[in-house]
Amino acid sequence: MPQFEVEPHDQPATFVRARSEADAVARHLGGEPEAVEVGEPEPGAGWCDVTVGGEAWGRVRPRDRMRFRRD
Repeated sequence: MPQFEVEPHDQPATFVRARSEADAVARHLGGEPEAVEVGEPEPGAGWCDVTVGGEAWGRVRPRDRMRFRRD
């Protein structure tokens, strides 16, 4: 299952295993993924702005475990 980095406003980032960005935020909150809206990813960093119930909540991005691997 893919892993996502979830970063609420004014809180440290955590890693969550989920099927999608919206599902990762919903699992972090313990709620329903239907109330979560995920924006378009930022070029380069991959962060997506997240709104929950119409209010800005934080951001989320996929965690690519191979990104930091050195060959």
